[in-house]
Amino acid sequence: MEKIKSALPLILFAALAAIAIFFANDILNSKPSHMQGVIVEKLFVAKKGTNVAGPYGGTIRTNYFIQTQKEEQWIARVVMETGDTLIVHCLPSHYSTKQIGDIMHFKRYEGEHLHIQFFAHNEEEE
Repeated sequence: MEKIKSALPLILFAALAAIAIFFANDILNSKPSHMQGVIVEKLFVAKKGTNVAGPYGGTIRTNYFIQTQKEEQWIARVVMETGDTLIVHCLPSHYSTKQIGDIMHFKRYEGEHLHIQFFAHNEEEE
């Protein structure tokens, strides 16, 4: 019984690692489908830096601050021929060249087992 109790954390860690590997493999190795639609809106989300207070009630015990920073995002809202509206993440160079009303080619990534969807700009068809 003692051996089972001592092996339980190792078994739990192995199970969680297997689930994480399955999740990542499902998204990263799925083949994309090529799609196109008309741009109806362009959105730019600027990066935003924030300072985080130190531990223990905001007391700072070192000579530096912890700072987090979000990345800039270039997003296009695209309407498909079927009438569906999708949000597509773009690269900065493509975001600046595309205008509202232009046709955008993009890829749809969807996991085979978990069906998580991600849409990204397709450079190959431009």
